[in-house]
Amino acid sequence: MQALVLIGAAMLAVGAIFIGAIVLLLFLGLAVIAGLVFWIRVRCLQRRAAQAVASVRPSSQEYVEAEYTVVRERPASDDRTRDPGS
Repeated sequence: MQALVLIGAAMLAVGAIFIGAIVLLLFLGLAVIAGLVFWIRVRCLQRRAAQAVASVRPSSQEYVEAEYTVVRERPASDDRTRDPGS
């Protein structure tokens, strides 16, 4: 009787190990798939950003014309215009 219980416990332990291994492999597979999807998405976004940057040509002679009104003039000795090292 003890031998049957021992054999049954061994079979149960082996079955639990196999089921645990299958679950572990399932999670690892899902992690690999999620990592690949994330990597592909990042690569697509990088490529799209690089194309957007390449399509914008900086123009050194571009000016914005606008009218403005001086609200208040600051004196030349204002703290904001001073050298930060002094």
